[in-house]
Amino acid sequence: MQSSEWRIRPEVSTTVHVGRQPIYNVEGHLVGYELLFRDSSQAKESRIGLASGDQDTATTSTILAAFTGFGAKDLLGSRLGFVNLTRTFLVGDLPVPFEPGVAALEVLESVVVDGPVLEGIRRLSGQGYAIALDDFVWSRSVEPLLEMADIVKVDVLAHDWAGVEELVERCGRHGVRLLAERVENQKTLDKAIEAGFELFQGYHLGRPQTLSADSLSPSRATALQLLGRLSDPETTARDVETLVRVDPALTFRLLRIANSAANSLRRPVSSIRDAVVLVGLSRLRSWMILITLSDAAGSSERLTGALIRARTCETLARLNTRHRPDMAFTVGLLHSISEMLGTSPANMLDGMPPLASDLRSALLDSDGPLWPVLDAVLSYERQDLHHLGQLDIPQRDVAAAYLSALAWTSRTVEVVQN
Repeated sequence: MQSSEWRIRPEVSTTVHVGRQPIYNVEGHLVGYELLFRDSSQAKESRIGLASGDQDTATTSTILAAFTGFGAKDLLGSRLGFVNLTRTFLVGDLPVPFEPGVAALEVLESVVVDGPVLEGIRRLSGQGYAIALDDFVWSRSVEPLLEMADIVKVDVLAHDWAGVEELVERCGRHGVRLLAERVENQKTLDKAIEAGFELFQGYHLGRPQTLSADSLSPSRATALQLLGRLSDPETTARDVETLVRVDPALTFRLLRIANSAANSLRRPVSSIRDAVVLVGLSRLRSWMILITLSDAAGSSERLTGALIRARTCETLARLNTRHRPDMAFTVGLLHSISEMLGTSPANMLDGMPPLASDLRSALLDSDGPLWPVLDAVLSYERQDLHHLGQLDIPQRDVAAAYLSALAWTSRTVEVVQN
């Protein structure tokens, strides 16, 4: 997904950036990307409020941009990502929200290795995350990390070659995979291969590429409310759906997150609740912590309009037992989101998990049981009464549903904002 495909109105959107540098194996095959922080207005305004400040902000911004702005599938394909983690993430003060297998966790060389860090890395490794040691320099204090590491990255320009070979020998005792960083020319690549490195990264193989995408900005108030509910062990998927559905931006991000988790998806997503169940309440809480810590705000007028459309679709669906109200609500909301993003529903669906056929066909203006509902609501909004009169849904029903949606949205927004 390239930024040129998106035309988002600035008052309801934010542009997110992420850098990625390719990583290759001995055979020259692309096996992964290191994900790199790139500045944006959102990143500049983040206020993590923790001791490690700027590095925590950079890590948070990179994770959110990569997994909720782009989506792991769009950014990485089936390849492994490498994400730098600060001490705050390693010891568990901030959560790692994405699933194991999506990205390797890089322990920065600036992290002081002490008891809490070792315990945190051991916990993350036990959960199935691949551990990579960044810019590794051997010392007795960091040697315990080699027992838990899967990959060790060595800056081959930071040492003379005898020092590089010594590092290779020391690390080889622990059975880790070695990655040569800063491979600047063919000679260095050849020497690294001969020395026993398996993975390679550097300007000779590929410079970092900055990718940009436009996304929606969630309501901070809604995000905080949702985070509070997710902290309650009695909270259900239905409770979460009730909060998420009032914020189109959170819906958009939830579906992006669900798309990253959809590798093992056995049935299509047909509602917001399906996406909540797919992601899981515990992991969704981790994502909400990071989203809450990043300041964002959208245009309340356009977001309110999206809720009115979604609620009108839902109310009309209740009049006909052939339609699932929750699916109709999702249709109206996603159609509004595509307008906010300034793109077609077809382009937007590329970054979503597989959707139920009725949901997808309605968004693509094709035949299906939900399309007449959305068509009627859109016609009423445009005041195209001639077209509305040709539909099977009576105009009086649409008008009543719209007025009811206005009242519901007004009450809902007031509750959320207060």
